[in-house]
Amino acid sequence: MPTPANGSSPENPGKWIFAGKPNNIINYLKNLERFNLLHLASNGDEAVDMLSGESKFRLLKSIHKHPVDFLLFSGGGNDIVGRWDFDYFLKSNVDSNNFEDYLFKRRLNRRMTQISHAYEDLVEYCNEYSLNKNIRIITHTYDYPIPDPQGAEFFGGLFKVNKGRSWLYPYLVNRQVPVKHHVPLVRHLIDCLADCLLKVQARHPERLVVVNTRGTIDPGTGWLNEIHPGPGGFKQLAGKIYDALNQQRA
Repeated sequence: MPTPANGSSPENPGKWIFAGKPNNIINYLKNLERFNLLHLASNGDEAVDMLSGESKFRLLKSIHKHPVDFLLFSGGGNDIVGRWDFDYFLKSNVDSNNFEDYLFKRRLNRRMTQISHAYEDLVEYCNEYSLNKNIRIITHTYDYPIPDPQGAEFFGGLFKVNKGRSWLYPYLVNRQVPVKHHVPLVRHLIDCLADCLLKVQARHPERLVVVNTRGTIDPGTGWLNEIHPGPGGFKQLAGKIYDALNQQRA
């Protein structure tokens, strides 16, 4: 078992905070190694929302009070594929062989700027208020969701299959985006988010670690539905994040 950071040990493995929507990544990480977890998650949060209001207060209070070694911050995905977000980036009445012509680029660029500012705030909040001045923020680039008419929804913290609901596909169809553009358009959005996060990391390499999880989930068996991994997909994502955490503790 690798030696945990900041003087912790397998008997006292250090403190972690997970911020972002609950998912099986956390469960898999707990199974890989014993962690002390302070869980501050809620379903469907956007990165900007997690750093405002009550969510920000709880997060800052926690890192100021506890000697947290790592903050796993899962934010940004809902900012681009969430309800009222994904559709907002799509144009109608377009006839083009270039998928980018179906996107409002100015809207997308503004959203990337908002996400970038949210992560910049997070870095500076940690610099200013963390009890542990060596705290590391771990985030990830998400993976490429696959537009599909099948869907699911959360019910009581668990997935409830609902084949009549989908997150991406209906908006693409409603905006009359040709099927051939569905996959490359969605991949482009995830790449834009990844580029945004990696640029913030380049400015703050001592504080922020971005795990590149694009292309991690098996496209045939790893997805539960359009935007949520199944158990196998979460296990694959958790493995990449776990490897990155261990590199930081070396």
